Amino acid sequence: MTTMYKAQWRAMIKDTILKELRSKTLIFIFIATTLMIFLAHAILKMFISSNEGSAVMINGANSLSLMFTMINAWSVIIAGIFGISSIRSDFKDNIIYQYLSFPISRTQYMFSRIFGTWILVFGYYLYSYLLSAILFSVATHSLALHWNHLISMLLMGLYIFLVIFISFLYSMVAGKIGAFLLLLTTVATISISTSSIRALAYADYLKDLNVFKVIGLVVYFILPRVNYITELASNVMTKEEIKLNLGLESLHLLATSAVFIFLADRIVKRKNF
Repeated sequence: MTTMYKAQWRAMIKDTILKELRSKTLIFIFIATTLMIFLAHAILKMFISSNEGSAVMINGANSLSLMFTMINAWSVIIAGIFGISSIRSDFKDNIIYQYLSFPISRTQYMFSRIFGTWILVFGYYLYSYLLSAILFSVATHSLALHWNHLISMLLMGLYIFLVIFISFLYSMVAGKIGAFLLLLTTVATISISTSSIRALAYADYLKDLNVFKVIGLVVYFILPRVNYITELASNVMTKEEIKLNLGLESLHLLATSAVFIFLADRIVKRKNF
């Protein structure tokens, strides 16, 4: 990688971050998230101060686990919003042609936008998580953040990247609302198909076929099983037994993600802009 290429790469990533930092949407989300976390902290203190609540939420780690689920779900929405807008705003502001006039490839343009968006969204995720951990530790007078939580956060970083990439791909073939609905449908369909199909034995895959089971099988084998990442992150955080076949699931995730990356690259190269 030449010095000029590195400079162009860093400049595009920086431009992506600065572009989104000027967004009113980001400011609103940041303020709303901060208020939500402080509200959760106040509610937690109220529960702990009562005899009834202290038996339920006895330490910061348990209460943070509940917040972990909420933050993860909200991060999917945030990743989708910014993943879709990462390139569509360039068309809206009519600056896409200016970027492509620079000595950069369309592939470089695509990955710089995706990676810059990931840095921003993952930074938001870390802020939300760490603020929750600090406030919950103060409320419960116990350390809520442990090393296994840090591993969970890194796993969620991978999950956020994949969600951003999928939303970016959809933004190339559909409008803003359509791409967002496609993303939510994809995430929900993957979760439903995974919970249904993985409980079956191999010999039962083709038994009692119907339209819904065929769709479930197609989704299960063709789309990245991103929900496995959140499941693994949750198991690591709560120190539960990991029942996943990590080798096989990792191989499937890499293969299907590579297909999505290839498709996105082809679309970006062939799109008329």
